[in-house]
Amino acid sequence: MGLQGSDREDWPIEGVIELFFPDEETARIIYGSVLYEHRSVPYRRSRIDFLLEGKKLILHFIARDNSALRGTLNSYLRWIKVAMDSMEV
Repeated sequence: MGLQGSDREDWPIEGVIELFFPDEETARIIYGSVLYEHRSVPYRRSRIDFLLEGKKLILHFIARDNSALRGTLNSYLRWIKVAMDSMEV
């Protein structure tokens, strides 16, 4: 995965979260709902690749520190949760 502009010594925290959905359509809808936020929010202390692969969303992240990691992941997981909740309405 291509996290641009990232010298590994400056970004010591790295990980991947994979979220599986019941079908590709659900994953695609959730991905599309979160994609605007992904593209528009500038993070200075973290980087994230937000990917769709079939029924799976992938969050591949790097961060400079634990606070940046927590903030970034909280944002993405909250956006995903809101998108899932709105599908139930």
